[in-house]
Amino acid sequence: MEFEQGNINISDEVLKEIAFRSFLEILEISPNEKETKKLKKSIEIERTPDDSVIVYVRTAAPYGQSIVEFGKRIMKNITENIQRMTEIPVTAVNVTITDVVEKIEASQQEMEEEEE
Repeated sequence: MEFEQGNINISDEVLKEIAFRSFLEILEISPNEKETKKLKKSIEIERTPDDSVIVYVRTAAPYGQSIVEFGKRIMKNITENIQRMTEIPVTAVNVTITDVVEKIEASQQEMEEEEE
């Protein structure tokens, strides 16, 4: 973004962090919990030629809830937060549901593998 006084560049890591925290808001998980490390790896940011972004999220859905509504809440929250905080347009938030689980968190085995 260019301004009279200079430029502001927002890194993909910042966009990923905003998307990640927006995702955690939907899951009702604190970003300080251990299992969130695995969830952050499920988010990818892509820049488009027209200076907007596309966000990709891979997640499990909680059993018993509408999967479509769950996905829509993720899309809406990520889009609103990125656009509000950065003024960068979000072209799309693509959510891929990979599983249905009782509680969304990284498994104990995955967490042990990361620590090694």
